[in-house]
Amino acid sequence: MQTSNTALAALSAMLFLVGAGSASADGMRRNGANSSTSTTQSVVTFSGYDQARDSSYFFQGVQVALNGDIGRDGFMVRFYGSQVDYDYLNGTTPTHGMGRQGEFMIGYKASRGNIWGAAFVGVDHQNHKLTPNDPTNSVRGSETGLKVVGDLASLREVGPVYFALSGMYSTAFDSYWARARVGGNVNRVTIGPEFVALGNQGFDATRVGAFMTFDLKISPKLPLEVTLYAGHQFVAGSGNGGATGASGGEGEYFGLSLTSLF
Repeated sequence: MQTSNTALAALSAMLFLVGAGSASADGMRRNGANSSTSTTQSVVTFSGYDQARDSSYFFQGVQVALNGDIGRDGFMVRFYGSQVDYDYLNGTTPTHGMGRQGEFMIGYKASRGNIWGAAFVGVDHQNHKLTPNDPTNSVRGSETGLKVVGDLASLREVGPVYFALSGMYSTAFDSYWARARVGGNVNRVTIGPEFVALGNQGFDATRVGAFMTFDLKISPKLPLEVTLYAGHQFVAGSGNGGATGASGGEGEYFGLSLTSLF
């Protein structure tokens, strides 16, 4: 299945905006809001888990400010890795897929008032192993490609309304992912709807759901931002709702992400 023109157009427009100004470094919003404190932080770590029908996804990443202060404009490096396990029917044959992915990227982060943006470019490597092998599936084996990532968002806890646009595209299996969130800030908790488009050569999916983000005070030197989200996933050509790709089948999805600053 080819990536839809609509999804590509939306992603291209969003990345253009981000380039002028993965989802990944949500914690930078909080750091920007508190940049006047005496603590200087240079590293953002982020990890999470995503579950949909017949699919589970784990990810871990880190971004490092090369100028030593993530609250200031400057260049950054990004490392990211993930694993997805999924099941689908190849005709009547149950098939299990396991995909592993890793990337190295360099980018730039800038802030203007209560808005910040970041854009990255680098190398992405993906490997999908299918058991039993499915020669009809175009997403199998290994591919290495060029990847771009972009984020544009307002600072959390600054003002009553929060928004965030995030997206990525990789030439490895023509993979893409884009997300928009809008929320309200109430008592240091942000709640609102989210809209997601994702896919690769093998599938196209969209998601409509909601998210909630809040801070946990583990220790004064270890701020932790927690995001919970859930909703419904729609998969193009899913028929009876069975999985058609790595994102799983049509139905409910939910997930958790954690972001820390050091």
